[in-house]
Amino acid sequence: MWVSIILPAIGALAAGGRFYVERYEKRLSGRITTQAIQQARDDASAARTESAALKAKSEPRRLSAEQRNAMSPIIAALKGRPIGLACKMLDRESCDYASEIAAVLKGVGCQVPESSATSLNDLPGYIAIVVRDKADPEIANVLLTAFTAAGIPAKVEALTTGSVGGWYQDVVHVVVGQKAR
Repeated sequence: MWVSIILPAIGALAAGGRFYVERYEKRLSGRITTQAIQQARDDASAARTESAALKAKSEPRRLSAEQRNAMSPIIAALKGRPIGLACKMLDRESCDYASEIAAVLKGVGCQVPESSATSLNDLPGYIAIVVRDKADPEIANVLLTAFTAAGIPAKVEALTTGSVGGWYQDVVHVVVGQKAR
């Protein structure tokens, strides 16, 4: 008789224990799933950021409308003045960028002879402004101010004579180097 009382009681305890174990298991499983989802989101966000950085590094430089607008009023002071351009030899990206800069210079009335794609200078990530012979150094200062206003890294510096083929006499030159890697 007592077996008929104890067995159902043990069964009830086992069922209650099972209920609490399953409930605790679901709670733990939910926490682990939530953590896994958050980790996956964090990983995806980091991958998107890294992908965007790689894309920006590999895309060619282009002048934005904001950069053009920042440069134009400053460069307008150089209307009618000759400015030579050169880009890195065998580097299509730097030559295309130099062409965009030439278009802005021509747009405000500067005299821009044909660009020279003969620079042997790497100039990674910046533009060199070179005052040749008896050229007016103030032109270089105006160009530096314009590039700085547009957020374009530039320096006024002297380059060796043989590093660019086709220097124009008594002209300030803008030498576009390769894109920073």
